[in-house]
Amino acid sequence: MASILDRLRPNITRVQDSSGFIGTVLYIGPVASAKSPDDIYAGISWDDVTRGKHDGSVICRQTNQLVRHFKCGATQGSFLRLRKVDTGVELTPELMRGRYVKPDAELIAPGNLLPHVARTSSGRDKPIEFLGEVKIRGWQQLEDVEEISLRMLGISKLCSVEKRSELKEFSHLKGIDLAGNLLSDWQDVFEILEQFPNLQSVSLASNRVNDLGCMNIGEFANVRALNLNNCNIGSFKTVQLIGQAMPQLEDLCLAHANLSDIESCISNNSSVSDLKVLFHNLILLDLSDCHLSSWESQIQPFCSLPKLEALVVNNNEIESIVISTAAADDQSVFPSLTSLQLAGNPISSWTALDNLNSIAALRSLRLRNTPLTESLGVGEVRSTAIARFPNLEYFNASPISDRERTEAERRYVSTVARELLLISSEALLTGSPTYQSTQNDPKQAEVHARHPRFQALLEKHKETMMALTAGSGAASSGNMGDDIINVTIRSMAAGSCDAQPLQKRLPRSLQVGRIKAMCARAFAIDIELQILHFRIEGDPFPSELDDADHSLAYYGVTDGAEILVNEIDVEAEEREKARQADEHARRIEEQEQHISIVQSLQKSEHRMGNIAANVVQK
Repeated sequence: MASILDRLRPNITRVQDSSGFIGTVLYIGPVASAKSPDDIYAGISWDDVTRGKHDGSVICRQTNQLVRHFKCGATQGSFLRLRKVDTGVELTPELMRGRYVKPDAELIAPGNLLPHVARTSSGRDKPIEFLGEVKIRGWQQLEDVEEISLRMLGISKLCSVEKRSELKEFSHLKGIDLAGNLLSDWQDVFEILEQFPNLQSVSLASNRVNDLGCMNIGEFANVRALNLNNCNIGSFKTVQLIGQAMPQLEDLCLAHANLSDIESCISNNSSVSDLKVLFHNLILLDLSDCHLSSWESQIQPFCSLPKLEALVVNNNEIESIVISTAAADDQSVFPSLTSLQLAGNPISSWTALDNLNSIAALRSLRLRNTPLTESLGVGEVRSTAIARFPNLEYFNASPISDRERTEAERRYVSTVARELLLISSEALLTGSPTYQSTQNDPKQAEVHARHPRFQALLEKHKETMMALTAGSGAASSGNMGDDIINVTIRSMAAGSCDAQPLQKRLPRSLQVGRIKAMCARAFAIDIELQILHFRIEGDPFPSELDDADHSLAYYGVTDGAEILVNEIDVEAEEREKARQADEHARRIEEQEQHISIVQSLQKSEHRMGNIAANVVQK
């Protein structure tokens, strides 16, 4: 017991159970509800909030009062006897060798056939082939591989000093993945890294290593990529110390850390406060869910990193992009940043993003799950983003074609022009002399402030839009001709796939339900069985038109788009429903059997307890 007690440190030591659940020791000592007040238990807070039985409190056996030993979620805590506490295993040469099969080991698929079969739709068993097993084994020998995965093996520390000399046979490794283990001390981490001097890529994700304290770190000059996602880091000071120890870092992932103290750590005039010096080689930085709330004070400090190309700040509390006027005029603001991810932030307006145009190198933007995007259609969000940010080449990982940009900018100009015309009856696109005076109107000035690119886009597309308007016979910008698009409607259903496609000129405001009615007449497909998708030139995958009440404009259907009509396979749906029903019934039956077994075991334990009590009394 003494040895296990020496290894347990509250709020630090990580443990696992036989089912693979991992938790942190928060308490060591007697438990008020235990039969013996002398028994020592370990109080565990499990990472899975449903794994435990309580919140760290129990009813005292003596006083019948609530006693709290530690605090966690309502069903996250457990008390384990010390003999049941598993603090993990050591990283040994045997463990590393056991990750790969030896070349002369027995084949899994002799004759290229696995000992399993697949049941076909006709009820026959079909053998499963596994080709190239010997060749794959040749690639996976430790003396040849450069990267090794040791994920979720319960590793908590390095092996004993006597065995460390054997690890030299793995000194050629350039990458090691230790994600999901029980590492809880940076000293253990550094001891492991020192055994592999050529490491360039290290993943410590989901190891609760906490913050770096005062220790001699040394230098790991070869490390280029470091993954510290979900490592319970609570201060940016740790990140600075890591930057000092790994000067060649190119990729750094810090998701789910608490880095809200970035500003105070940087303002400290210490030797590790200059980010440009610490991370001068950094190319990718992931700060997702790091409790960041201010772009100006917590993100802007990274603007001087000369090689930073990708910045991920998803799921923070950033409401707007704020870049000072002096910084905006300076070409060194994020000089190499080409990709930015802002998903999951409380951004509620387009004006909050206008300063992104100050980042001249920006070419890719991800913007999802924000109040702004949730209030608009997917197509409208994409179209507006393309118009407002002229340098983007990708939006939400989808490429932007020249044609799509032209369509988006023209639509943007029309939308803003209509908004201005609601304020003034003067026609903007005719170049009326009275237009200049209307800019002094406070309401129009506010519109122009919200749409800083409107004037430039108006000048760019004015002649083309006026020609299109004249060609459609529109007398004013309020006519439907301004929003007419050409689309091709093509049937992909088995019964009408050879039918001639429809060439239609449709208003953007047309609802999807009206198009379904049109397809029902043209292709004889029941409206209830139709599935519509659309695609534009350059899109690798079509997008679904899944709501009959929404318009083409809502989905961002542009001129020249192709609408594809598919038919639901009713028989296949019925078979799937029957399969799901059978699966549901099977699970219920298994649960009932499990409950019966548990109840029988409980009754047996109760009877055995009564028998034991009677024997003791006699």
